Amino acid sequence: MKIAISSTDGKTICGDAGSCQGFLIYEISKNQTVHQTYIELSRAQTLKRLSSPISDSSDHPLTGINAFITQSIEKELQSRLESDDIKVIKTKDLEPLMALNQIELTRH
Repeated sequence: MKIAISSTDGKTICGDAGSCQGFLIYEISKNQTVHQTYIELSRAQTLKRLSSPISDSSDHPLTGINAFITQSIEKELQSRLESDDIKVIKTKDLEPLMALNQIELTRH
């Protein structure tokens, strides 16, 4: 499972998911983190500027994510991600690992 967490500084979870340019990416297997990276998107790659589903953009850095964690997200963007079979989780946590540990990451 591949999870993206909105994070402008690579350390804490931020809000405004559509405009965020930084993301922590966790690859998880059997409830254990296998790989963690931090990516930065260009302004053109931000989710609010993406006109098609992430799954249609094979070269987009967030292609292949199964879940998305953020503090705030617009309803339209949340609907677009969910229609692309990406589970959207809103959290008040600032610490990425705390948020990961408190959610159920079952595939649907």
